Amino acid sequence: MKPKEKNEKSIEKVIQDGLESPTMDLTVNYAELALDSFLDNEAIKEIPIVKSIVGIVKGGMKVREIYFAKKLLTFLKEFHSAKLKDSIKIEFQKKFKTDKKYRNSVVEQIMILNERILEIEKSKILANLFASHLNDKFDWQGFLNLSYCTERLNLTAIDFLNEIAEEEKPFYRGYSQFDDNVAFLISAGIAQQWGSHLHITAHGQYLYFYGIKGKIDYEFPKQEEKK
Repeated sequence: MKPKEKNEKSIEKVIQDGLESPTMDLTVNYAELALDSFLDNEAIKEIPIVKSIVGIVKGGMKVREIYFAKKLLTFLKEFHSAKLKDSIKIEFQKKFKTDKKYRNSVVEQIMILNERILEIEKSKILANLFASHLNDKFDWQGFLNLSYCTERLNLTAIDFLNEIAEEEKPFYRGYSQFDDNVAFLISAGIAQQWGSHLHITAHGQYLYFYGIKGKIDYEFPKQEEKK
């Protein structure tokens, strides 16, 4: 057990370092790299996260571990590519370095969430949501709730979600009970059925703008007060 615990702490440390500052080339599209690049490309192999995970399974490289490294790299690249204000970055780094409970919670959840998801694209969505959380668009629990919705979302329904967002009354439309996309959105917890109409919930709209679209500065239109 001791060697395993040591390796896990090593991964936690490199994720911690990766959140504080970029530890990889941000011009590389890690999501599109072939898995064998993590074994054959010397530059990729020297990235701390890859190096740490490779160290765990050096007795026999496993696809699952390589894919995990790929998801983490994609998450960190997307996070550092987000256009957060310098003041927000400094505030986050200060709290991240000084508040051990907060730091452990952030690192742990990022590891768990990226390990559980299947699609690389979802690592990008998670990174956008995390950046939006730091941008004070929702609290930590809100980030976790939206992350769970992301985990359950069937990505094939995103085009359908784009269509609903462009409706005359955004995020509200009639639907066919035979449309699989409806079931996909409801099962992800981001849509509700109202009679013969489909309504995208607040969680769904937050996930759409902040996570899928990556608009971390988006401001929802203020509703006019009823007189």
